[in-house]
Amino acid sequence: MKRYLTKINFILIFVIFIALKLMDFHQTMTPYWVGPYLSAAVNFNWHEFALYVNWDDIKEFSKLSGSGLFDYTFTKTNDLILYDYLAKGLVLILMFAKKIFFWQGDLQALQSLQYIVHIFLSLFILSLLEKKYQKILFFVLYAINPVVLYFVNYPFYYFWQVIPSVIFIYWYFNQHNTKNLIFISSFIFAFIYITRPTVLFLIILFYILYAIKDSYKKGLTGLGLFLILINIAPSLSIGPWHTMYVGIGAYSNPYNIKLDDNEGYKYYKEQTGKIVNSGNIMKTDIKDDYYKVLKKRYFEILKENPIMIVKHLLLNVAESYSVGYKVGNPRIIYASAFIGVIMMLLLLYTKQYMLFLAIGFAAGSFTPYFPPIGAYMYGSYILIVIGFIGIVDYFISKREKDNAK
Repeated sequence: MKRYLTKINFILIFVIFIALKLMDFHQTMTPYWVGPYLSAAVNFNWHEFALYVNWDDIKEFSKLSGSGLFDYTFTKTNDLILYDYLAKGLVLILMFAKKIFFWQGDLQALQSLQYIVHIFLSLFILSLLEKKYQKILFFVLYAINPVVLYFVNYPFYYFWQVIPSVIFIYWYFNQHNTKNLIFISSFIFAFIYITRPTVLFLIILFYILYAIKDSYKKGLTGLGLFLILINIAPSLSIGPWHTMYVGIGAYSNPYNIKLDDNEGYKYYKEQTGKIVNSGNIMKTDIKDDYYKVLKKRYFEILKENPIMIVKHLLLNVAESYSVGYKVGNPRIIYASAFIGVIMMLLLLYTKQYMLFLAIGFAAGSFTPYFPPIGAYMYGSYILIVIGFIGIVDYFISKREKDNAK
């Protein structure tokens, strides 16, 4: 039996790997967004726990495209500047990836690590499912789903949002047999938080549900430990105002704002005459002034047109229970929102209240002001698939009961 399972697992790993390679189009962030992480990983200052980068190296990196970006290796140097803009967890992940895949380019090493993690997590969740049709559904809808694999191939911090979701699912299936999961999870949660802060709401929900369903004392202790860890961790200098302003452009609006980073930069230039872009926004004085201008404008729009903001919020929430938001395609956007509403109703009808909350909270840190584009809601896909399997379970069980009467 063990030999049979090993053979099956080997086949599954092979199929997932081939599917991953088929979805590899060298997709990544623009060089000026991902480059600082790569440079900081080879020049990391453990004493200050700060990101120092070589901007000349990043400029060379920005001249490349396609496989050239993935093959490029950043070098250690003394000619550095402080880069205090994004969360620092991804730098540590990059350093780990380079230790394992030392012969690969920096981006390629991170992508290879994401391959391993995706394959492992897929097999792990498959091991939690009891019925054959559940395993098949999960394998098809998640493990080899092209939408999911696209982002596994996307070497950036978006991928790591899935970790809290997997921990939630494990607890969901083993609510009374998790022992000290809450304490181990707190360290993992804290690390993922400094990698991608948008996971915060799902993490908080996990502690609340754990306290209610398992142990009130352990739930509060775990939450306290998590809060202590993120408070002693490196502070985050990310502000939401750029994303909030640009997010207005996800749908038609009277302000002619488009869902494009350049919209924020353009408005700032119109108001101040100053130029800001992905190459200089990391400078503290520019960043702070930029956020101040966009924050002021966002609240002006909110005051002028609150109904529009609420409409956007409702559409975003509905889409976060579906396939997400598709840039530039209104038909898919509204179809996704419709499917999302159906999914929400079915989750409630089948009494999957915890998963209903988990999916909502997973995207809840940004859906009030930004659409659930695929990268942002990557951590939600696995929760949605588990919820869908639960819906199928409900109706199969109901039919079996009806037939037995």
